[in-house]
Amino acid sequence: MGTWHSVTDSQFGESDLVVLYENCEAILIENKIDAPAQPEQAARYRLRGKAGAEMGNWLAFKICIIAPMRYLDHNSEAQLYDIGISYEEIKERLDLEGTARSSYRAKVFEEAIQQNRRGYSPIANDRVTRFWYQYWELASDEFPALEMKRPGIKPAKSDWPEFRPSLLGKNLTIVHKMAQGYVDLQVSGASEHIEEIRSQINTSDYEVVAAGKSAAIRFNTPKVDRFDDFEIQRTKVMSALEWANILLDVGK
Repeated sequence: MGTWHSVTDSQFGESDLVVLYENCEAILIENKIDAPAQPEQAARYRLRGKAGAEMGNWLAFKICIIAPMRYLDHNSEAQLYDIGISYEEIKERLDLEGTARSSYRAKVFEEAIQQNRRGYSPIANDRVTRFWYQYWELASDEFPALEMKRPGIKPAKSDWPEFRPSLLGKNLTIVHKMAQGYVDLQVSGASEHIEEIRSQINTSDYEVVAAGKSAAIRFNTPKVDRFDDFEIQRTKVMSALEWANILLDVGK
């Protein structure tokens, strides 16, 4: 009946994914690469499941963990879930589907498996990774001068595509802050020179603000949700990239 990402309970914490079936049975899913388990993480998943049943959100539930096989085999906390599914199993099934979409997803899981072996800690998020890949494809096709680097797998919190084209000086970076609705040309270490920079901007389209220790020449753009479908937000992303391209000219 539905799937929800990052479902938070004020008392018992967050479930990475909740899937609710038509029979009103829910599966609460924890996604891991190699980050250490939080204290009593499986127990808190079970408490969230019980709380959801008491509130009438579902009739029954299971708690599940998906992770690389090495994590499942060597992490004692992983044994406390009702179900454990390895990345390797998921990748194998995706490979069997043989579609372009399943092939892409299989590569994401393979990269996550390899990162687990290398000891890389951020937790990959397939939806966000896919969004970034489509973003990169659009940027590369329509605005090659921005020289966006091809993204690897991305965790859920990855929200700021950066552009460091060769035309910009080393102290300049263009950043699209998607959820905040900004495109910034950041000048590293220039937070104390905002008035000087502001005096050189002769249009009301921009504002100059502090961004940490940097100064940012900022343009407001429509907010973009990295968890939502890319295609329905293509126009918003296109608008942000157009302004990023303009800021490239500003920063030359």
